[in-house]
Amino acid sequence: MDKNKIVSRTMVSFLVLSVIALAFYSTGTYAGDPIRKLGRGVANIATGWAEIPAEIFRESDREGDVAGMFAAPFKGIAKAIGRTAVGAYEIVTFIIPLPRFYEPVIEPEFIF
Repeated sequence: MDKNKIVSRTMVSFLVLSVIALAFYSTGTYAGDPIRKLGRGVANIATGWAEIPAEIFRESDREGDVAGMFAAPFKGIAKAIGRTAVGAYEIVTFIIPLPRFYEPVIEPEFIF
């Protein structure tokens, strides 16, 4: 193999590895980093279902047991679908710093 080709491949490999390393590097000035966004997405997909019982408890505390039993499950299902969809979005786009500086799309960031 030609010496110039070896040097060129080495330089390209170094540049590619540098770009990958920079994608995962973060400083304390940002709201998050790609790994946190990926973890948040995985956690929200895994625990999205927990919005249903959590909403039943919240609604029972706010409005009483009747509202907690009848209205809250529908709110919980809607929130569970939303949290799971946001989790999928964050997994797919974890390398892209959107929203600004990897901020959470949904609040609270995690269900628990």
